[in-house]
Amino acid sequence: MKYTRLGSSMIALFTTCSISHANDQLPSPQEIVSDAALETTHVTARRRLEKEQDVPAAISVLSGEQLEANRIYQLQDLPQLLPNLTVQFQHPRQSSIAIRGIGSNPANEGLEGSAGLYIDNVFLGRPGLAVFDLLDIEQADLLRGPQGTLFGKNTTAGVLNITTRKPVFTSENSAEASLGSRDYTQYKAMVNQAINDVAAFRIAAYKTHDDGWVKNTYDGKNLNEINRTGVRGQLLLKPSDAFNLRVIAEHHEEDSSTGSLVPYSYAPWTPNPTSLTVIGIHPVTLQPIFGPDYSHSTPAGTANSNATNALTHANNLGASNRDYDPKDYKATLNSRQRVRTKQDALSAEANWDINGYTLTSITAWRRWAFKPNNDMDRTDLDALTGGTNVEHKQYSQEVRLASPLSDTFDYVLGGFYYYQDLANHEAYNSGPAALALTTIYPNNSKLTGTGYAKTNSYALFGQGTWHLTDRLDLTGGLRYTLEKKEARVVQDKAVTPGPIFPNPLLEFYDTGVQHQTDESISTLLTGSYWINEHILGYTTLSSSEKSGGFNVNGVASPGSVLGTQALNIDPEKAKNLEFGIKSSWLDQRLIANTSLFLTKVRDYQAATNTAINNSYTGLLTNVGDITSKGLELDMRGQVNSHLTVNFNGAYTDARFDRGTAPTPAEEFNGPGGTAESGYGKGLRSIAGNRVNGASRWAFSSGAQWRWNPTDNVEHYTSAQYSWRSETYADINNSRYSKIAGYSILNLSSGIRMQHGRHQWDVSIWARNLLDKRYFLSLTNTGSNAYMGSAGQPRTIGVTLRYDF
Repeated sequence: MKYTRLGSSMIALFTTCSISHANDQLPSPQEIVSDAALETTHVTARRRLEKEQDVPAAISVLSGEQLEANRIYQLQDLPQLLPNLTVQFQHPRQSSIAIRGIGSNPANEGLEGSAGLYIDNVFLGRPGLAVFDLLDIEQADLLRGPQGTLFGKNTTAGVLNITTRKPVFTSENSAEASLGSRDYTQYKAMVNQAINDVAAFRIAAYKTHDDGWVKNTYDGKNLNEINRTGVRGQLLLKPSDAFNLRVIAEHHEEDSSTGSLVPYSYAPWTPNPTSLTVIGIHPVTLQPIFGPDYSHSTPAGTANSNATNALTHANNLGASNRDYDPKDYKATLNSRQRVRTKQDALSAEANWDINGYTLTSITAWRRWAFKPNNDMDRTDLDALTGGTNVEHKQYSQEVRLASPLSDTFDYVLGGFYYYQDLANHEAYNSGPAALALTTIYPNNSKLTGTGYAKTNSYALFGQGTWHLTDRLDLTGGLRYTLEKKEARVVQDKAVTPGPIFPNPLLEFYDTGVQHQTDESISTLLTGSYWINEHILGYTTLSSSEKSGGFNVNGVASPGSVLGTQALNIDPEKAKNLEFGIKSSWLDQRLIANTSLFLTKVRDYQAATNTAINNSYTGLLTNVGDITSKGLELDMRGQVNSHLTVNFNGAYTDARFDRGTAPTPAEEFNGPGGTAESGYGKGLRSIAGNRVNGASRWAFSSGAQWRWNPTDNVEHYTSAQYSWRSETYADINNSRYSKIAGYSILNLSSGIRMQHGRHQWDVSIWARNLLDKRYFLSLTNTGSNAYMGSAGQPRTIGVTLRYDF
């Protein structure tokens, strides 16, 4: 890998801290010494501005300065600072977020995620809509546990709420350039100006490039390249103290090779037979009946067994050897890897103050397009290329009324409407090696299919707090949701040059228009008590439901074999019990928050891979029930006037209580010699299995140091270290799907110099300084081979910023 050359004397300076913005006056040494308390953090978790420590809920807060100091600019990097959060990422379409181990990675347009994602109070229907540079961020709040009585869309796991910086009525302008390893470049610019006393605008833009960190041994080029650009424009109107309107328009584009997976593990595999044998005699014609020959489908080591693995199988067909160490980040692909996305969005938030009551309206529209063209066989054989194009459109309207704060009772009432229109088009082209390699797809053929899903979601919600005494509060919340969905899948008949084995997965199949209506009630009951003026204890009992959906993939649709009813997914229901304490000590120099939780989820929605009609295909379904329980700890401390430290940790025990899943790939199913015989075929109970993607232990710790060598000059340093334990990528907990635990160390150091309204900031930084090789997710390719999404290796760089 190619690295930008930086002097060793610069590397010795590594260590980060918060980066100020335009017009932020650097404190004098005397001011820093006199201010040794932690800053007060505010959140809007209850849809009104409150101190974080006053809200009886499990919340983690990241400031924009923290993200910038640690060079965190991608959604998939947020778990480095939020141990309760997991992001499974391959590319924008196949990405998901999980909270407390609860979340799914369906890569299917017919279903939303278990965890909600919001940007500027607007719900995003898919996590991929947030796969762009996190630009000009004010704050990111992670709300853990079921949500719905105050947020627009109901969720069973929690909410990641990201807020961008608003326009202000003072002049703020900045320009920033970063250079680093692998020809990494990132350019950012921001302009904020007041038009007059009533209106102000803010425009922020970015352009990011990275050569990529997966080496393609076929042509020597790098994969997982990043090319992203984006711009966000805002207009703030504030004609009086009683009204304000914020309008946001944004555009993002990406043309990259993200989603280039590396070989991770090869489990035993029993290929589908490609030859025929006599399986009987026709009772009328007395002619022999031919069918697939399963006589070789026997365990490895037995006579005439065809048991192998995907690596050996491909090599026997002439593929280049791919027996790499996964940590080498290598792949061998002879076809182009390309992912293109384009996104446009528009939103308007209006707030009226009516005699102390606040009326809020949030109107939003968003369009997202995803177009891939990839090597699907993941070898240098001419077998299978293509991908799934997706068009996503959504519209939402939310209205809320917040009462004035009262000594006895205050409340928030609201209504929410959400419309989503999703369509996908799958298209794959097979080459002369397709059938021999996959044992499913015919040679030199074209496989296509389409799917669409539409959602109309309506909700009424409210939450109120009774102040029973000066110390004791009781909060109750209720939400009613009505969701109507329709979907359709049309699988085209495979276009082939000649006859093929009969296989419903390759035949024409049309579900017709399917309809689903879900009604649900979400609840919340919280009792909170101020033990003293610095310690708040609380108990919460909450429930929520995520609506059902459909499998809408149009190629190798499970419905073509199992029937259309197999494409319907039931709602996912969650109940949560939580105990927490929020406390501040030593005159606000130490904040310590902890929570104990127990969450039960029924009919957990997840994607799996299974053998259907002797062919492997993806299946999105309700896999069973799960229990997630654990302990969380968030701590921040101001050691002295220069040093701030933080520690966040989570223990999460997330397991299946019941359910079934495909047999682990290392286990042979059946007696041998039958259609059901083979490695990974059939089903097994997953009761007691760990939930895929849920690390049992995770923590993040950091330290920031600031001091002023002279007036108007500040030196800052920072270190952030995170670690999470091993997990499984597959719900069947196959040992071949185990993802090893890993740690990440980020360091940076810089100098900030101010002269009047002008400020220069130069820093050097390292992400993943120890160059740990880790994986964000794995996927079973259908031949019991797991491919991994490789995390970014060490990146060293410099950043120059100018505020004026």
